[in-house]
Amino acid sequence: MSITGFLLASFYYKNHKPERSVFRRLDILLVVLTIIGAVITYWLNLEFGLGIVLSAGITGLLSSFIPFINRRSDILRELPAAIYCGAFAGMTAPFIAKGYIFIFFAGLFTGHILIISKSTLHGFGGKLGTVAFGGVSLMSLILYLFF
Repeated sequence: MSITGFLLASFYYKNHKPERSVFRRLDILLVVLTIIGAVITYWLNLEFGLGIVLSAGITGLLSSFIPFINRRSDILRELPAAIYCGAFAGMTAPFIAKGYIFIFFAGLFTGHILIISKSTLHGFGGKLGTVAFGGVSLMSLILYLFF
């Protein structure tokens, strides 16, 4: 798992062109919403026993209504993808995650990877799941190395 995470990180580092991406204040909001999506999915799975797929589906469904608040807003159109990416990170099995702190930091890493990779992998399916896998893998690697 750590080898795959390393390869994923090196791919993003190699293909990331700073001149192509512009970091905005919205990026901080996207990272926060990724964390929220991860924690909500994990919470729905643990507290209500809905299962990871249904929990992620509920989180994604609820986030899909955000753009309807103001249909003309370009910012509101970007928010559901961040929440749904966090939902993929929140799908981590409880025997791997071992608590909400793990999910919080996995969501944090996932959000950062999402921001870094926003100018890559356009038109490819599975970007959000791959990004979430990278965040969870990075958190697992940190726990393995330091604890």
